[in-house]
Amino acid sequence: MPKWSKIGALSNYQNSNQWLIEINNRPIALFRYNNEYYAIKNSCAHQGYPLAEGNLKDCMIECPLHGWVYDIRDGDCLSLPNKKIMTYKVRQNNNDLEIYL
Repeated sequence: MPKWSKIGALSNYQNSNQWLIEINNRPIALFRYNNEYYAIKNSCAHQGYPLAEGNLKDCMIECPLHGWVYDIRDGDCLSLPNKKIMTYKVRQNNNDLEIYL
C-alpha cells in the first residue's frame, strides 16, 4: 500500500537541482525546478540508463546515453510520443521532503 516516506531534511536539497535518492531499495531521480520538487523513475525508457546523471534544463532531463528527453513534471517523453516514465509525488512537510510510494 502506498504511503508517504521521508526523503530527508529540506536543507539537504537546496544546493543543487538534481539528486539520486534511494527509497526502499528503489533508485529515484529527484529534481528541483522553480522551487518545486519532482521525482521520477531513475531509468530511461530506452535502455534503462540513470536519468539522475542526465542534463537538466528547466523542466526537462536529457538521458546522457542517447539523448532522450523527459518532462520531470509528468514523465512524458518529449523525444517520442506515447512514451512515459513513472513519476512520484513529492511534498514538503515541515522541514522535510517526503515522497509518495
